[in-house]
Amino acid sequence: MIPQEITSHVWTKNWSAHWCAAFASLYCLYTTSLKPYTGRNLAFTLLVCDPESSSNYLAQQDIDSYGTYVAELVMKDHSFAEKMAGDTIASAHKIVELLETMHDAPELTSTSILELKKRFYEHIPPHFSMKKVIDYLPASLRKKFSPLLIEARIKTEHLFNNVDETLKNAASMIAKKSGLQEHLADFLTIDEMAGYLSALPLPSKDELTQRSKGFAIFCKGSDVLFFSGAAFTHIQKVLIGENKTHLTGTIAYKGLARGTARIVFDPSTANEFNEGDILVTGMTRPEFLPLMQKAAAFVTDAGGMLSHAAIVARELKKPCILATEKATKVIREGEEIEVDANKGIVRILRSSSLIPPK
Repeated sequence: MIPQEITSHVWTKNWSAHWCAAFASLYCLYTTSLKPYTGRNLAFTLLVCDPESSSNYLAQQDIDSYGTYVAELVMKDHSFAEKMAGDTIASAHKIVELLETMHDAPELTSTSILELKKRFYEHIPPHFSMKKVIDYLPASLRKKFSPLLIEARIKTEHLFNNVDETLKNAASMIAKKSGLQEHLADFLTIDEMAGYLSALPLPSKDELTQRSKGFAIFCKGSDVLFFSGAAFTHIQKVLIGENKTHLTGTIAYKGLARGTARIVFDPSTANEFNEGDILVTGMTRPEFLPLMQKAAAFVTDAGGMLSHAAIVARELKKPCILATEKATKVIREGEEIEVDANKGIVRILRSSSLIPPK
């Protein structure tokens, strides 16, 4: 049975990327591990994994409450903004050091996987708090602290892909060791990986096969629930809602552009991307930069004013609309779309000449 909290809340996509389930499962920390750093946890977090991408959804009222709370901490003590930026960078360095050690180690161990989880749990509280607070600070403080927070964001941008790559390599090693098909190993959680390396059994092949078609993880406090099959399909419908001919989002850089939509989750596989196309993705990361330089505009499912897409849009002076929630689910590959970043609207211009979806 799907919890009422999933169907009754307005969910906002916090991030979306071509990351494995083990990486996504780390974000259960939002309901358990923010409090030691800021004094407050989120009430819920929802993680959705399918063959194309992984996404994290947060209840909008939860984000508003937490963002306002952290903003109040900064208003009471301006040094807390500096602390968040400094702790974000310092904790990222500790993770990088561990990743290098894991890369050079002769074998993968449960100890190293759990240590990675521990260090990630130390990194996300300052990183997440820093990223969200910018939208809740008064204009004067936002202007004062934006350069500091943006610098910390840029310095740690590569970390997430590096962690995901390490976990994907770990999944591959576990697949070879256990005889599991490699694509199914990508749907193991980080705790299941650590458990297997401590001689615990893996989930059944049937369970992982079901997950590989799409599954969700719902966290409330320390409770963690998994959903796949018909329950997952229902959750997807709740999150996506009805298809529309237009979407709205947050303006990162103003402007107007019209072009061919290119849906990209993994830039390394974007073989057809022409000058003037419009990049539609969950969120961008540094490896998207060559596509962003070609694109006429960017549209993302997730992201805020400290997101990679927002920062690059301002640098390249290209129209950008963030946080549409479902652009990658509603817009089809090859459709002609208009990005009106003066009004925060993406219009889908349907015609018979559209390239059919892949």
